[in-house]
Amino acid sequence: MAPDRLSKLPDCLLQGILSSLGARQVLQTTALSRRWRHVWRGALCLSLDIDQREFEAASTDHDGRSSRSVELEEWARVDDFADSLLLLELDRRDGGDGLPLDLDSLRLHVVDHLQASRRRLPLHIKWLEWVHGCLDRYRPAALEIQSSYDITVDLRLMGFRSDLSRLKTARLTGILHSGGLGDSVCPQLEHVEFTSCAIGFGEVVTSPTLKKLVMDRCWRRGDMKQRAPPLVDAPALTSLRLVLEFQGIWVFRTPSLVEASVRSTRRWVGRADEYQLLCNLYNVTRLELSGFLALEKIRMKRGHQDLPKFHNLTTLLLDECDLTGEVYNMLELFLNNAPNLEKLTLQNCKLPQDWTESKKMCLNLKFREINCHKEGDLQQVDH
Repeated sequence: MAPDRLSKLPDCLLQGILSSLGARQVLQTTALSRRWRHVWRGALCLSLDIDQREFEAASTDHDGRSSRSVELEEWARVDDFADSLLLLELDRRDGGDGLPLDLDSLRLHVVDHLQASRRRLPLHIKWLEWVHGCLDRYRPAALEIQSSYDITVDLRLMGFRSDLSRLKTARLTGILHSGGLGDSVCPQLEHVEFTSCAIGFGEVVTSPTLKKLVMDRCWRRGDMKQRAPPLVDAPALTSLRLVLEFQGIWVFRTPSLVEASVRSTRRWVGRADEYQLLCNLYNVTRLELSGFLALEKIRMKRGHQDLPKFHNLTTLLLDECDLTGEVYNMLELFLNNAPNLEKLTLQNCKLPQDWTESKKMCLNLKFREINCHKEGDLQQVDH
């Protein structure tokens, strides 16, 4: 038998390796040898990752779909495992004194069939109760919830019922976010990511400490359409990344914003919303825009404000944007309204028929890289 070199590594190194595994896999390492019986505890004190896919029941019906009883069994396995894990850790603490564990991160991955949360509301509520218990016991600095269906997560309500005082990072994917994030429940919040989430309330984020925000392909819940747009009020925010696939739904109050990246897929994004968003990003120093239409097409209503001065802007990247337009040429307006612009990058953009004046203005910049689409051909302009 080959020698066990892995077990000779120090606990701190082994725990760092194990922290990248799911909680169930970590616990299974206790069967390797006596040396491994207690290594897992230190790993889970760093990071706890519970993935429902590890508990999927094997039996399915003749169509390959899990029956109701099998689905209930899967949820029961997750619940039993999580409860057992809590008891094991609490028993280690002087007979279970109930002190929080202060995890670096808590990651939850939930999978289910469409409409499952509505079909099994009592079980769904039980799962949310268990999440509240995890937050109380572990007080994570980072929380990540991934869902393959519209599970409802209300972090504001969680903050009233659980301890989110250490939470600095929240990554939410595929959930119905129904309660906002505020400084009263998340006083140390710095980094938030929403991916493919439904927004079911008026206030998205109100935080004086938030520094980075990502909103990727999020949308408003149907019954919110007639209400005011959700608000992002983050005076300390320095980095913003948006992927717009639906109607523009955000109002931003971000006076300290340094860099912004906005991609418009133009599937259900209103043209006027694109223009209004541009006007709200006037204070950034670095701006990346992708998929924007010509300004003449998105600046449709009379009385629209002119594009403001971008006094702080030093770096501009335009990707797959339409830079044509006789009256409102996006490129020329940026060149005229960004007096401190130093670096310009154009990638796969549509140029106007005659862009001589814009080209002369580009020559005055310190750095420029232009690779654009013009009259059916790709032109490489090297300066």
